[in-house]
Amino acid sequence: MSHLDGFISGSVAGAAGLVVGHPFDTVKVRLQTTQLYSGFSNCCKKVIAEEGFRALYKGMLAPMASVSLMNAVFFGVYTSVLQCIDDDIDTPRIWSTYVAGTASGLLAGCISGPTELIKCRLQVSGMSICPKAPKRGNMEVIRDIVSKDGIRGLGRGLGVTIARELVSCGFYFAVYEWIIQYFRGDSKDITDLTTFHLILAGGVSGMLSWGVNYPIDVVKSRIQIDGMDGPRKYSSTANCFKLLHKQAGSSGLYRGVSATLFRAFPTNAAMLPAYSVTLSLLTKFRNEKQLHY
Repeated sequence: MSHLDGFISGSVAGAAGLVVGHPFDTVKVRLQTTQLYSGFSNCCKKVIAEEGFRALYKGMLAPMASVSLMNAVFFGVYTSVLQCIDDDIDTPRIWSTYVAGTASGLLAGCISGPTELIKCRLQVSGMSICPKAPKRGNMEVIRDIVSKDGIRGLGRGLGVTIARELVSCGFYFAVYEWIIQYFRGDSKDITDLTTFHLILAGGVSGMLSWGVNYPIDVVKSRIQIDGMDGPRKYSSTANCFKLLHKQAGSSGLYRGVSATLFRAFPTNAAMLPAYSVTLSLLTKFRNEKQLHY
């Protein structure tokens, strides 16, 4: 199998996951950063009623522009590291998938930090908590950040974004591989599995990984919109965590988790199977081509 196969498969997977999951992500960010909504369904209804259905796709251009690169790195690095540390990539050891997933998360976090900063700011633009925030598009948000904080401002929340990925990515791939191997039994060909098995494996692993890292994601979102329309509230990641916990308790660190879990299942049910099947098909095609020659 070529290392390129992992990068191509990652690009396909990323596009599939983004299209399915972005509306849920918009609801998640709004619930994380404001008290204007009572819950998932209430937020959906208000956003659609007040801003139209298209508002649920606010901020999608930034991650869409980088989705091929980010997921090519995410899945490509995972595949490459897994090949280096495990002799049987078709049925790898679970600990190998955890190590490879953590390595991919480190690099993916570096790429996704700035794009998530832009995405989060667009997703909350127009709300009463940020009435003066830029509303038109990515470039306006970037200019606003640079004018206030310089180029370094685009790295706001980068550290906590990387921390989120390190916590969740190894767990994410390990759970997915464990479920796949359980369903697959003695078979080594993932295309032998039914669509239901692939969807279930991707959806469950996505939901569980988000459950593990959700409090970190709440802090990340708070930090990334902090200072959009006034003075900053948080001096650091630790300060944000302490203040949020003091104000709202442990429940505050899980505000919006229902939207995230609703999003995690369909997104990862689309993304991980798309990656696995594309990778399997590319590998088969490459092997058949070699045999032909």
